[in-house]
Amino acid sequence: MKYSFTLLTLSSVGLAFPAAQQNIEARQRQGLVDSVGDGVGGLLTNLAENVESLLGSVATSVDPDNLRPEPGYEFIEPGPGDSRGPCPGLNLMANYGYLPRDGHVTASQVIEGVARCFNMGADLATVLAVFAVLSDGDLATESWYLGSGPGAVGGLNRHNTVEADISPNKEDYYNGCGDTHSISSRIFKQNVGFVAQDPKKEFSYEVMRKQYEANSKFSQANNPYLYYFPFPSIVSVVAFNFYPEYFSNGTYGQGGTANYESISSIVGAKFDEKTGEFQYVPERWPENWYRRATPYGAVEALVDGFTRIYPANPVPMVFGQLGTDNFNVQTALCDIFSGVYSITPIALAGQVQDATAGITWALGKLTNVGLDGTVLGCPSSDFSPNFENFNNTASGGPMNIPLPDAQVEHSGNNSYYKTYFCEAPVNPTCQITC
Repeated sequence: MKYSFTLLTLSSVGLAFPAAQQNIEARQRQGLVDSVGDGVGGLLTNLAENVESLLGSVATSVDPDNLRPEPGYEFIEPGPGDSRGPCPGLNLMANYGYLPRDGHVTASQVIEGVARCFNMGADLATVLAVFAVLSDGDLATESWYLGSGPGAVGGLNRHNTVEADISPNKEDYYNGCGDTHSISSRIFKQNVGFVAQDPKKEFSYEVMRKQYEANSKFSQANNPYLYYFPFPSIVSVVAFNFYPEYFSNGTYGQGGTANYESISSIVGAKFDEKTGEFQYVPERWPENWYRRATPYGAVEALVDGFTRIYPANPVPMVFGQLGTDNFNVQTALCDIFSGVYSITPIALAGQVQDATAGITWALGKLTNVGLDGTVLGCPSSDFSPNFENFNNTASGGPMNIPLPDAQVEHSGNNSYYKTYFCEAPVNPTCQITC
C-alpha cells in the first residue's frame, strides 16, 4: 500500500509539469539529431582550437575558506575494488577521501560531504540520499555504493532510479548497452561546441539548456525505452543545473566561472589532441578551485531546472516517447512497469536474497497479470549494472548477453582511461569504446 501511494504521488507530481508538444514528428527530431550528432554542425571540426580558446579563465571574488580540496584531503585514484558510478561529484569526493574511498557510502556521509565540498543545500542532499538508500541501497545501514554493489546488486548504476536517461554527458541505458556512467566523448564534444559559441565561453545556463535540448531530442528519437517517470526525470533535469551551480569555480553569477578547466576536470573528460576525442579519467578538482559561497538547495534547483533548462524541450512525464514514432501501447506499458520498479526498495534487510525477494514481489504482481519486461518486449531493468537485462527477443537493441569482458567494461567500477562513444549510438551496441 505504501509503495502504491508513493507511485500515485510521484505520478501526480509528474503530470503537473508542462507537457511537450505532442504533434512533433519523429523525422523532425531526427533532423536535429543529424545536425548535432557529428558535433554541432561543422563547429567541432577544429575541436582542439575550441578547447585551447576555453583555457585560462579564473574565478574572482572568492572566499579563501572555500578553496577545495582542504588540507588533509589528497587525490588518490580509485583502486580495482573501489566502486565508482554515474555521479561525477560523488566520485570526486571519494577520490579525495571526503567519502569512503571504496565507494560504499552512508546517507549522513553524503549529506555532510556535498555541503562541505559543493555547498549543496541540506534539503536537496537529503531528498537525493533518501531515494538512493530506498532504491539503490540498504535500509538497515542507510548506505549504498557509488557504482555497482557486490554481486552487481544495487548501487547508483541501478537504472531508472537515481540514475536516469537524458544525462548531461552520458548515454542512455538502452542505447549505451547499460553504460550510463562513462563520459560519452561525442556528447561532451557537443557540449564543448556549445560552450565555444557562448559569449563568456562558459557552461552557462544557455549552454546547458542547448545541451538538454539536443540530448533529450536524441533520446526521444533513438531510445524507444526512454524512461521519464517523475523522480528520475527531475534528477535528469536538475543535473544540467549542477554544471554552472556546483561545478563552477566560485559562486556562479557572483564572480565564479563555469569554465572548461573546472567542468572537464570535475566530470573526468580529458581531451586527446591526437584522436580529437575525450577520454574518461578519474574525476578531480582543478588547481585553485573554490566551492560556491552560499548553499544551493531543492527549491532553487527545481525552479532553475524547470524554468531555465526543461522548457527547451519539455519531455512529457510519464511517457517520454509522446510525439515520436516510439510511442505505442508497448512502450507505454514499459513505462508503467519501470515506474513500479523504480520505487521498489532494492534491499529490505541488507541481504542480497532479501533484495531479490523484494523486487520479485513487486514485479511478480505485474507478471501475474501478464505484464513483465519479457512479455512487453522491453528491458526489465533488473539489478545494476543491468547488462543482462536487454530482452533477447526485442528488436533494435543488443540481442544477447554481453560477453564477460564486455561486462567488466560496463560495470562502472574503474572504467577509466578509455574513450567511450565516439559515434552516436543510434543503433544500440555493446562495442562502446573507440
